[in-house]
Amino acid sequence: MKTRPYMRARQGLADCLWALGRKEESIAHGEALLELNPDDNQGIRYGLLNRYLVVGDDAAAERLLRRYTHDSSAAFLWSRVLLDLRRGDQVAAKKNLQAAMQGNRHVADLFTGQRKPPACLPKQVSPGDRHEAALYFAGSAEAWLASSDAMEWLMEQLTE
Repeated sequence: MKTRPYMRARQGLADCLWALGRKEESIAHGEALLELNPDDNQGIRYGLLNRYLVVGDDAAAERLLRRYTHDSSAAFLWSRVLLDLRRGDQVAAKKNLQAAMQGNRHVADLFTGQRKPPACLPKQVSPGDRHEAALYFAGSAEAWLASSDAMEWLMEQLTE
């Protein structure tokens, strides 16, 4: 409880650095926050995972997914699919896409354009709900779009 203001301020700093294009510094602060709070009750891992994917640090993204293997959030389930595709493993990607759809099917509606993202991001989410999907979509779209082959594959799978 005593360190909560510091942790929030440092998370804010990481977010500001990212917005300013100082990506590596932002990532370093996210990693430091996870070292200070390994249980990550702040949810730093979700933004950090997206940031790893945007900068193309797939190895770091993989390590983060392994570190929090119990995490069944949309962020972790759908990002696993993206990592599989980047590795060229379409078999694993298909299997993990099924798990991602079971975990939060609303993400697919956003990617395919069947539903528009909300004008404002939600403050609270529940696993599997539309709000969780909107947060994931907003945070991960840059990483998916940077992987055009992955995005094409995903659209093929979701529109079959």
